[in-house]
Amino acid sequence: MTYARGLQAVLRSANLQHPASPFSKQLTLSGGITTCIPDEAATSESLILRADEALYAAKALGRNRFFSFEMQTDTAGQLADDRARREKRAVDKPF
Repeated sequence: MTYARGLQAVLRSANLQHPASPFSKQLTLSGGITTCIPDEAATSESLILRADEALYAAKALGRNRFFSFEMQTDTAGQLADDRARREKRAVDKPF
């Protein structure tokens, strides 16, 4: 997920315009992430299918996201959680 967030940051800073898009004037990136511990039942096809399912889950949550079933999180959710933790620390911090 850290790599995915890095990719999004690089793409955001490149500010690539997408004027034909009805959703965003800037190019965005969504993706599905999956992991597995290989065993006899694991196949490359099952791994790709799981990543594809995660991609569709990311898109269902909105644009410009990555999603992982294994982590049960998406990049936008992580960023919101990180922001809330920082704000809570700032409030809880004595002067």
